[in-house]
Amino acid sequence: MSSSSSKIRIIIAGGGIAGLALANMLEKLDIKYVLLETYKDAAPSVGASIGLLPNGLRILDQLGCYEALRALAGDSLMTGHIRQADGKSISVVKDMTTLLEKRHGYPLLFVDRQWLLQILYDNLQNKKRVLLNKRIVRVDHVDGGVDVITKDGEKFSGTLVVGADGINSVVRSEMWRIGNKLQPGYFPAGEEDRMPCYYKCSSGIAQNVPNWEPRSYNIVLGKKMSQLVVSGPGNRVYWFLFVRLPEAKYGKDIPKYSKEDEVQFVKEHVNLPITEKVTFGQVFSKRLSSTLTPINEVAYKKWFFKKIITFGDAAHKPNPIGCQGGNAAIESAAEFVNALIEKRDSRSSGLKNLSDSDIEEIFTHTQNSRNEQARQMIAFARRLQWLTAYENPIASAFVFNISVPLSLDETNLGRIIASQLDPVTLQGLPIPRRTRTLPAAIDLPVRPVKGTKSRLVRVAYMGGLGALLWVGSKALRVPPLKATGGWGAVRAVNRAWFGQPGVDRLVNALVTLFSHPILGQDPAPRLQAVYFLSQLVSPILIYTIEGYRAGNRKTTLSLPSVFLAGMQILTIGRAAPVHALLTTFQNYELPTGRHVRPEVAKVLIPGLTLAYAVPTILLMAPTTNATAWQNIAAFWQITPPLFSLLTSVFSTGLRWWKRRGLTEKERERRDERSRYDAYSTRDVPELQTVYTYAFATQATAHVATIAYSYFNPGLSLNRVFLNLPNPLQANWNIPDTASRVAIFFKYDMVLAFSAIVASNLYTVWDMRRLGYIRTRDALKAGAGVIFGQAAVGTGATWAGLWYWREGILAGLGRY
Repeated sequence: MSSSSSKIRIIIAGGGIAGLALANMLEKLDIKYVLLETYKDAAPSVGASIGLLPNGLRILDQLGCYEALRALAGDSLMTGHIRQADGKSISVVKDMTTLLEKRHGYPLLFVDRQWLLQILYDNLQNKKRVLLNKRIVRVDHVDGGVDVITKDGEKFSGTLVVGADGINSVVRSEMWRIGNKLQPGYFPAGEEDRMPCYYKCSSGIAQNVPNWEPRSYNIVLGKKMSQLVVSGPGNRVYWFLFVRLPEAKYGKDIPKYSKEDEVQFVKEHVNLPITEKVTFGQVFSKRLSSTLTPINEVAYKKWFFKKIITFGDAAHKPNPIGCQGGNAAIESAAEFVNALIEKRDSRSSGLKNLSDSDIEEIFTHTQNSRNEQARQMIAFARRLQWLTAYENPIASAFVFNISVPLSLDETNLGRIIASQLDPVTLQGLPIPRRTRTLPAAIDLPVRPVKGTKSRLVRVAYMGGLGALLWVGSKALRVPPLKATGGWGAVRAVNRAWFGQPGVDRLVNALVTLFSHPILGQDPAPRLQAVYFLSQLVSPILIYTIEGYRAGNRKTTLSLPSVFLAGMQILTIGRAAPVHALLTTFQNYELPTGRHVRPEVAKVLIPGLTLAYAVPTILLMAPTTNATAWQNIAAFWQITPPLFSLLTSVFSTGLRWWKRRGLTEKERERRDERSRYDAYSTRDVPELQTVYTYAFATQATAHVATIAYSYFNPGLSLNRVFLNLPNPLQANWNIPDTASRVAIFFKYDMVLAFSAIVASNLYTVWDMRRLGYIRTRDALKAGAGVIFGQAAVGTGATWAGLWYWREGILAGLGRY
């Protein structure tokens, strides 16, 4: 910081979380300030608890406050429950603190609000800048800055004023007064009168509650009400009971509640269950402090005017059920300081003699950086309240009776701890190294792509796959094969295997189509078949791997045998677009969803070799026995789902082998450790070996096919792979069954490869959209996908892409 920075003086109104956090930031960066606090204590015993999430804790860590908080809170939150109105748990997340720290580097901490204020105050080196018992009554613009007048008549002059004085902000009222006088219409008329209040809330701190489940986090559902009740250090219990008002109130009509109102409120809800053993009345009876307040929800359109800015509850106040109010205030303070640093670094004179336009740019940067996130935070908390209180019974019943019970820990953690992947980081201070699996936006090589562009690409991609499916329905239609007595080549071969009549012509056609020198003379169909079957290694392998991804559990993608059977029954030309479509809805794009159990990864190569490679080689081996070939061809139809079956059997056997001889306690410890496998990368080397195997086999087949076609006149690539009739034509007018079946398989191959290439390109885009790779890397990878089709083939390109992608995802965490 240059010496000129001492010329700026910031007046902070309010010594709450936002004000004291800002004071710490300014002190760390040697920016002069004075903080005016209404209360006579720096950490007054007001308010209840504060929930601190990774986005707030990261900044507190930069300020040097995290270790004290972490030691104070301990592991007070280990089990997360969502409970029905009768207190019965319908969803449990165990080891919340451990899981969140592995995910984000920081847990969810609940402490007394007073304790956090004390830690922030104690962290200040120069406490003389915090002036207590200074209630602000007036703010005036003057030449070169602002004057702030306190109730005791003292005047403080500064460059600008930050209003961090809560929902009933005096600074905001003064800002509106000045703005309406100097620039009428700048602030929307009647905005304060439109501030809504839908709920009232009883909140407080209790201690030593009988039968309370320690170290638990509880969201309790209800009708027109809900509860958030959380364990705290020192056997504390922090509670929030939200009850819907008979009708919404706005602005000045929002009620204020007395202690008599609180007594009546408690009488009405004394028997309300929290858990199956504890009621609201039992918690309230052990209270240390309590209050009944209206829940105001607002994000004002204008946070600043001239030399006055507001943030925290003074600018954006959410429902506390989302646990984001304090964290958002800390983030807004950090963005304000970031704007100061950016302005300082852009001027040769630093922060000396800031003009009105300079200050406006700082304030504009602050609001623009935080406005959308603040509104999303308020909307998230409102939706959560709306769902938990069954405002719409059908939507809530679906979420809590179907979606939540079927969800994974990762999904439920994402619901509880929302908006953690794009936190604010304070510039100018080092970021402490914390082990975490999920990267924050600041950790990524480039900012994620959001908004309209992202949605348009997704819609275009899904539309293209839909068109491909429609074309496939025409190209792979039944009429060309009606004369065979079956609805498709696959079914016909299987019927022939079981001796059913009516398919002789098709069987003979297939024998001719996949002929050996003794059975036929044209090598083109045989070459096409060998090539196509070799390129199915990647779909069979990758569909199976995706079925075992941690992030795909309990989704349709977790059923690889269904897709592999669909390849044979409905053809891969239909199955590939469907699988690609489903990945846009059910994906594993977060690194915590990437993991595949190591015992699964270890058995993929032997399983694929036995279930698919060997039967395929036998299918193409020379033979003069048509019956034997038919049997091999029919057996080959079940090889893809057989691979899925062998993977399950082999991996289960390997797991059993590793556990043999262990005692029950040792098995329990092993199972407990396995809960954290999703946050490790032990499976990556095994998976990359599998991708190498798939790449090598398919690339070899591709190069050999191209070479064979090149050195054999009459076997042009167009003749072998293309030369197809119009798929939309009503009748192909092809007389012989063998030619019709050849066209059927060609179309199957073309449609499947088109879907795979499109899916590969979208995967590259998705990596760029998420910020996992830079634009230039995405362009290189996209070019590699396109070039790979000619150089090594579709299957090998897919295997290579997945090798690369696996490494990128695994490398995003900080270990």
